[in-house]
Amino acid sequence: MGFEILEKQLRQRIGAGGEISAVRVPLRACPLGAHVDHQLGEVTGLALNHGVDLRFKPRDTPTVTLESVGFSGVIEVDLRRVGEPHGDWGDYLWAVAAEMGEIFDLHRGFDGVMKGDLAGMGVSSSAAIMVAYCLALAEVNQIELNRSKIARLVQRAENRHIGVASGLLDQSVILFAEAGSLTHIDCRDFSVSQIVAGEALPDFRIVVAFSGMARQLSNTDYNHRVGECREAAATLLRRAGVESGPKPVLSDVAPELFEQEGRRLPENLRRRAAHYFGEIARVHDGVEAWRRGDLGAFGALMTASGESSIINYQCGTPPLVALFETVRDAPGVFGTRFSGAGFGGSCLALVEAEAADDVAEKIFRDYTAAFPDLAAHARSAICRPAGPAAVKNAGEFS
Repeated sequence: MGFEILEKQLRQRIGAGGEISAVRVPLRACPLGAHVDHQLGEVTGLALNHGVDLRFKPRDTPTVTLESVGFSGVIEVDLRRVGEPHGDWGDYLWAVAAEMGEIFDLHRGFDGVMKGDLAGMGVSSSAAIMVAYCLALAEVNQIELNRSKIARLVQRAENRHIGVASGLLDQSVILFAEAGSLTHIDCRDFSVSQIVAGEALPDFRIVVAFSGMARQLSNTDYNHRVGECREAAATLLRRAGVESGPKPVLSDVAPELFEQEGRRLPENLRRRAAHYFGEIARVHDGVEAWRRGDLGAFGALMTASGESSIINYQCGTPPLVALFETVRDAPGVFGTRFSGAGFGGSCLALVEAEAADDVAEKIFRDYTAAFPDLAAHARSAICRPAGPAAVKNAGEFS
């Protein structure tokens, strides 16, 4: 469904007349930097040519009415009287409106229709949706927000109102990615750089293989793992006689301190810290491999990241681990890891461009043969790198 279909659906609801604007927000892939953004570590990302599309027309009143393709009903939010979440798809709009309303005068709302691709597949559709809402509300209220501020605002909305202790990875990749580069983000100082690939980088595709197991991060061990990382950081800093703040994170800890004291941590905390420091090293090595155009080395680091997520971070259901192994062993795959925090969701793979169709077919066939009860929901998508989120007038998106 293209923007023109969304506009037609919106016109049917609100009538003709008035200019309609469009937001396109990509989904994201994180090849390296798993489970470290909430510890203010370093991450990498690619935006995907799948995402969230929103058509909207400004209102003169502080009310938003919104339809979503694939979900029933029309959500209505009074921006001056944002209430409690209802436990439905409208909660993301509520969360963004609540957070923005504490800072800005949201005197205008909008009527909108939206659709999203690959929902529930672990490529940050929820973050993309929230970025879309934030961009639309800023546009109609003439609020100037740079992309760093948007990312932090959306992070706070997810932390405070959705109940997920997420970091800055998802929103930042969605907002800063460039189609020809690998986006590198240091979450401690929020510095963003674009890593241009070496000339030797082969043509590749990004395959997202969905396990068929949906998840909602606020109802998984995601937040518990974040807490364990913070506990590991606090313990290490305390043993070194370093005073920590109220929310210590593993990026506060020198790698040398972990090497000296890590073996004395309780096993669960030692594993979480081992994953963090190993992943930071993989990010550094991966950036250099990308600069060389060595996708083989980069992919091997991705797979090592996936294995550490299983062994050290201890996430991954049996079907998801089996899916990881199936993707890892498929011909034409440079590397793979979990996508979607590892509690359900998908596996992400970088694959040879000419092998992408065969890889996706083999993954689906082998995985669903092993887990026939998940076959009805399991699926794959073949993606390309894309650019960042954007707001434009009708007709400017192709």
